[in-house]
Amino acid sequence: MFAKVLGTAFIMAGFGGWGLLGARRIEKRVEQIKNVRLAMGFLEKEITYMHTPLSRALERTAKFCKPPVSHLFRESADRLKAKNGSTACEAWMSGIKVIGKTSELKRSDIEILTAIAPQLGMSDAGEQRKIFTLIQEELRIQEESALQEMESGRKLWSYGGFILGALVVILLL
Repeated sequence: MFAKVLGTAFIMAGFGGWGLLGARRIEKRVEQIKNVRLAMGFLEKEITYMHTPLSRALERTAKFCKPPVSHLFRESADRLKAKNGSTACEAWMSGIKVIGKTSELKRSDIEILTAIAPQLGMSDAGEQRKIFTLIQEELRIQEESALQEMESGRKLWSYGGFILGALVVILLL
C-alpha cells in the first residue's frame, strides 16, 4: 500500500513539475524578448548617438543585458574582434546561432534578429537608427504576442501537467 502511495506521489510530482517547467519556459520567452528589445535600444544609442565602433558597441551591449541575450552580443563582438576577417553580418549570424541554442526564443523571434544582419554597420547613423527602430517595433509586437500566449499557455502547462499525472495514476490503478 505504501509503495502505491509513494508511486502516485512521484508520478504526480513528476508530471506536475514537467508542466510547471513548460509554463516557466513560456514566461522566460517573454522576458528574453523584452531583454532583446531593450538591448537593441541600447545598441542603437551606442551606434547612432555615441558613434561607438560596432565591436565595442556590441561588447558594451553584452554587459548591459542579461544572459542568454548577452550571448548574442558577446559572440558577435568576439567574432568581429577576431583576426579572421569576419564581416558584421557573419559575426551577427554567429551570435544568432548561439542565442538560438541557449534561449527560449522561437523561430519567428530569431527571424526578426536575422533581418538586421545585412544592414548592421553598413550605413550611416541615420539609416542605422531607422533599422533599429523598425526591429524594436517588431520585437515589441512579438513581446505582446508572447505575453498573450503566456497568459493562456501558462495555465495550460501548469494544470495540464498535474492532470496528465492524475490520468496516468488512474490508468495504472
